[in-house]
Amino acid sequence: MKPLLFSGLIGLATFVLAPTQVRAHGIQSSLERLSSLTGSLRLESQFSSGQPASDAAVRIVPPDGGTPIELGRTDAAGSIIFTLPPQANRQWEVQVDAGPGHRDYLELPETTATPSMPARVSRSHPYPRMGGWAFLPPLSALAVAGLAGLLRPRHPS
Repeated sequence: MKPLLFSGLIGLATFVLAPTQVRAHGIQSSLERLSSLTGSLRLESQFSSGQPASDAAVRIVPPDGGTPIELGRTDAAGSIIFTLPPQANRQWEVQVDAGPGHRDYLELPETTATPSMPARVSRSHPYPRMGGWAFLPPLSALAVAGLAGLLRPRHPS
């Protein structure tokens, strides 16, 4: 009887302490060439909730898996203007890193792209991933059911 009581109490504590709502949101970015003469690009990034991805690290990643080059961080509005390093070409990708589980990868726009035609090729994963404390609510519900079974009145047979 004690193991059942112990598991019920653990489940109840888990149920109370677990987050009440698990929210997952993806990151969405757009990248556009500002001028074909200067080679400057503007990146704007936000979460699917509409909140800007502020202070996100922006890097350019070589295709061979080499060391990424830091380009800067987004401002409070989730945007950054940068110039590509000379060795970057169409095979390189721009990476926006807004923290664990919030990364976006974008292809570089064509060098002939006009400023009015933004290139947006976002490859972030839009679906939530189960992790962290997300498994606790179902587990705690089972434990509470066990505790309820333990506390129900017993009639002698």
